[in-house]
Amino acid sequence: MKKMSTITSALIILASFGATTLSSYAVAAPDQQKIDARKNRKTTVVGERVGKVIAKAYELYSAEKINEAIAVLSEIDASNDFDKAFVNRFLGNMWAAKDEKKAINYLRQAVKPDLLSFTDQAASYRLLADLLLSEKQYAEAIKTYYQWLDFTGEKDANVYLRIGSAYMENKQYQKVIEPADMAIALQDKAKPNAGPYTLKFSAYYEMKNNKKAIEVLETTVQVFPSEKRWWTYLAQFYSIEEQYEKALVTLEVANMQGMLDSANEYKLLSQLYSNANVPYKAGITLEKHIKSGLIKKDKTMLNSMASSFQAAREMDKAAQYYGESAQLDNDGDAYRRQGSSLILAEKYSAAVVALNKALEAGVKAKGPVYLALVEAYFYQNKFKDAYQAVQKVKGDPKFGRQAASWESYIKERASKNNVSL
Repeated sequence: MKKMSTITSALIILASFGATTLSSYAVAAPDQQKIDARKNRKTTVVGERVGKVIAKAYELYSAEKINEAIAVLSEIDASNDFDKAFVNRFLGNMWAAKDEKKAINYLRQAVKPDLLSFTDQAASYRLLADLLLSEKQYAEAIKTYYQWLDFTGEKDANVYLRIGSAYMENKQYQKVIEPADMAIALQDKAKPNAGPYTLKFSAYYEMKNNKKAIEVLETTVQVFPSEKRWWTYLAQFYSIEEQYEKALVTLEVANMQGMLDSANEYKLLSQLYSNANVPYKAGITLEKHIKSGLIKKDKTMLNSMASSFQAAREMDKAAQYYGESAQLDNDGDAYRRQGSSLILAEKYSAAVVALNKALEAGVKAKGPVYLALVEAYFYQNKFKDAYQAVQKVKGDPKFGRQAASWESYIKERASKNNVSL
């Protein structure tokens, strides 16, 4: 049987088709008296003439001569409804491996009169439903699965899973939840199947119910603790809902288990460290995986790294990465940031070089650059250079007042050191 198509991305989205309404199929509970009567009803056998042909067809089928077996069965002109149903079931089973559409047609005819033995009728319903699902006839597949449930009185996790899948494909997202929950309740707890959890999560996602989607994910990380996708999905959805602390804890647990392996996952981890005011970890997370080659070293990542290290008061690293960012495209503002970081690292001579590069690169806001140059020169006791830098910014309406404060301070220090300005 063909496999159902699914699409898995950051988040899981199953391919969908036209919707129908079939809620009535799930309402009525199986009638146990009727089920018992079906199981105990008198066994019917095919007529002698039909039986001989069926025996011949079975021999051919057993010898893997399916085409010949089908040809023999197709020639039967059954005289009563039971013989017709029996032959149609046999033909349906044979065509299932060759032509699903033909198999569906024969099986529909086989189950319609409800004359087959309990076992044969139940098996025909189940095969028919599976083929309908494979052929994307979702509405009829759902109906037929519920007919199987009603006919047998059984509760089967896989049947409920397939019902949920059919509803999902039909975009009847709200109706996915009940059969998915039934599949979860009925499945082997020692060997849980992720399928119904995936359906529930996908349905809530499609309904834009992130709260419920998170509840599913909080369960899956407990049921499937070694499966990476549930941890990363949960972290992403916590982030979407701005539950950043939970997102960070979740992604950290995944990282400690060695589950993270993509650039986007480590970028998210770094961002969550920043949100949690842990800038050093944000910086070293990016640094480690940029050096390994997993994360591309581009301007955005360099600036993010530099900003994180700056917030962590790791000024040497901040200056290094602002400088690398500046060199990529001769970015004046990045050179300014590098210069400011070098000042805070008390590397004043190097700061002057970076700040002059900012001016040479044509940085738009020159006032902050000149003020930084004033500071860099001043702390090297280069009072004359500091004074000249002050003059460049004195007339700036935004930074003039700061420049004036520096000017008086420079004059005072220059005078004490017998430096002529």
